[in-house]
Amino acid sequence: MPISDRLTITIDDNRYTTTDSDHTAGALLRLAGRDPKIFDLFLIAKNGVEEKIKDGQIIDLKDGKRFRSRQRVRFTIDGEPFRTYDDDQTAADLLRLAGMSPTVYDLARVGSSAPFTADEIVIIVDGDEFVTAKHVGGVA
Repeated sequence: MPISDRLTITIDDNRYTTTDSDHTAGALLRLAGRDPKIFDLFLIAKNGVEEKIKDGQIIDLKDGKRFRSRQRVRFTIDGEPFRTYDDDQTAADLLRLAGMSPTVYDLARVGSSAPFTADEIVIIVDGDEFVTAKHVGGVA
């Protein structure tokens, strides 16, 4: 195949070369060493916005296209299940997700001895469990 027929794409900041101008999202994930059962593929637009590609969708590749793979992490807050692609959020954002005010409640990871501060970035790992508790106020 002549070099001019090769397409170079980027997945997760790694470059890959192919001569096939159309792939499914799953094929591109496998090309990048990602399991399509665990990861989803996103096309990165010129403005940096990520657009999710459906699993079986065929993508017409153009030289220089950029993609990102993301794993949807599952976690619970007070036993309620949540799922997100955003695996780093502030404790305040997670509290609001659970319908609680960060000015009234604290968030802690199960097994941790201290709660997160409201503006602290929480790295969420698939299967994490969080609990909330009302702020403990001082005595007047």
